[in-house]
Order: sequence, then C-alpha cells, then structure tokens
Amino acid sequence: MSRLLYANLVRMIKSRIFWAAELFLAGYSIFAYAMAKVNVEHQGVNEIGGGWTVYFFNEMLFIHAVMAIFIPVFIGVEYGDGTMRNKISVGHKRRDIYLANVLVCYLAAVIQFLTYSLVSVFSALFFIGQEALLSMEQLPFRVCGSLLILLAYTAVFSLIAMLDDNRTRAIIVELLLAIVFVMLTSQIYADLQEPELTSRVVMTETGGMELEENIPNRKYVSGTKRVVYEWIDAFLPEDQAMYIIDSGAVFSVRALLCLLGESSVFIAVGVYLFGRKDIR
Repeated sequence: MSRLLYANLVRMIKSRIFWAAELFLAGYSIFAYAMAKVNVEHQGVNEIGGGWTVYFFNEMLFIHAVMAIFIPVFIGVEYGDGTMRNKISVGHKRRDIYLANVLVCYLAAVIQFLTYSLVSVFSALFFIGQEALLSMEQLPFRVCGSLLILLAYTAVFSLIAMLDDNRTRAIIVELLLAIVFVMLTSQIYADLQEPELTSRVVMTETGGMELEENIPNRKYVSGTKRVVYEWIDAFLPEDQAMYIIDSGAVFSVRALLCLLGESSVFIAVGVYLFGRKDIR
C-alpha cells in the first residue's frame, strides 16, 4: 500500500493538470477579491451583502468541476499506459490499488482547497483588509463541511474513473454529473429557502398602495415533501456547498454525517466492483 501511495504521489506532483488547477484556483481567488474591492468602492460600504464567506469559500461552488476533470485524467493514465494491469500482475491487491487512488485524489482536492484558502487570505488582506477575514463566523464548521464535500466528490468521481477505463468517456460522464449536481441544487436549495410567511404590496380601494405582511407563502415546502427535501439536501454535496458560503447558514450535524456516510458507501461499492472488473 505504501508503495502505491508513493507512486501516486509522485505522479500527482508531476501532473500538469494538477498544477493547472492550482494556478486556476489561485488566479480565481485573486480575481474574486479584486472584484470585491471594486464592488465595495462602488457601493461605498465596508462589507459585501451576504458576508465575506461568499468569497473565501467560493471555490466550493465549482471545485467539483475541477475534480471531474482531474480525477478521470489522473486515474485514466494508469489504464492508458497499462500501469493498472501491471500493478495487479506484480501482486498488488485490487483493494489497495483502489484505495491508494482514492486517497491521492482526495489529497489533491484538499491541496487545491488549501491553495485557494491560502491565496484568499493574502488576497483579502491586500484588497480589502482584516475585516474580510475577522468578520467570518463558524469557520470550523465551514472547513469541516468543505473537507467532507471534497471527500464525497472524490468517492463518486473515483468510482466512475476506476470502473471506466475510457478516460474521455469518464470525463464526459463526470462533467455531466457535475451539471446534474448544480441543477438539483438550484431547485432543492432554492425551495428550502422559501419562507413560510411572506409579504406583498396590494392596491387599496382608494388607489393607494398597502403592504400586507405574514401572508402564507405558496412556494413554501411543508410536510412530508419538506422532510424528503431536507434529506436530499443533506446528501447533495453541492447543496451543502451553498451553506458553506452563506454567512447566515445554520449547520446541521446530520448533513455532515450524511456526507461522511455516502462517501464511505461509494468507496466500499467501488472497492467491491473494482475487485470484479475485467482489467484488459
């Protein structure tokens, strides 16, 4: 196992796509805070609406797309040059091969997360000032949630890449899956954010305008449907990423456990199926 991890780590360090992702995330962080400075100066305020967590953890909204490209390319190389078959022929257990790939892919994701975070610290201080960092709350929950989101993505994308020896097809499938995550998030997260009561402006008999408050919101999701939505919300990594960037989010231990649980299941299923895969 240690030899497999070492070999994968060396390959990761030499991977061009890994360093391309690093440069992209670093550049995006600088760009994001530069735009934040422009917005602050334009609005004449000291804080962006929604809080600074939107910028500091913004990569969580799209890092799954980066992983959907890196993971199948990283794993696909082993199929393309025959390394996967050679590892098995020299006596390495398939379980160890699978877990070594998952661990290094997860490490790559964590490094990318830390890269964006570290550059964000310097970008925030340079463009905005200390208030952009000191005003963020619940950082332990946000960091822990981010790491579990990355683990869930790694488990899912590694499963696909390890079972499909066609690198191009794996990339396409994973990118499509990334789009599905976004589509589900835009629907379920938005529905759950609808308030139970709302307000509206109506016209009075005299022709004036009057504000009616505490009106039942037709879009509010209640009952069994809400329970189902909340469970789906807890299992969807992209949904949880929305809470990570929301400065006023209330974090759920259930969601963290769901992410950890689904990651474990996908990894276990991947180990089982890879153990029965026909390696050509």
